[in-house]
Amino acid sequence: MPGTTVRRSSLAVAGPLVLGLAACTSTPPPDDAMAQAQLALQRAEASQAPSVEPVALAAARRKLTDARVAMEQEAYAEARRLALEAAADAEYAEARADAATARQSEQAVDEAIGAIREGAEIGGTTP
Repeated sequence: MPGTTVRRSSLAVAGPLVLGLAACTSTPPPDDAMAQAQLALQRAEASQAPSVEPVALAAARRKLTDARVAMEQEAYAEARRLALEAAADAEYAEARADAATARQSEQAVDEAIGAIREGAEIGGTTP
């Protein structure tokens, strides 16, 4: 039965191809991750991150751009990964900027307390 052999070998080749294609198309577009990355980048850009962490912020921008390209190519798993990395980079940059701002505020308060103590000592009273 030569016809049976050809049919079986065709199924043996076609079966994995169909399953492979189905797996590629089953990943949904990562709209949520893209929106999260965009929001995180906007927040970081509105903070002191551009001056405190420009490298991390640039990495976030680049990864979000790459994620958009992956979306256009329907490489949704890659787009999700890049979007999540972009969000993490942007959040890192914002956190570092917030920490720098907190350190500056702490220093200003310490200086003000020092000035008050100095003024109190000059005036003849000590706290």
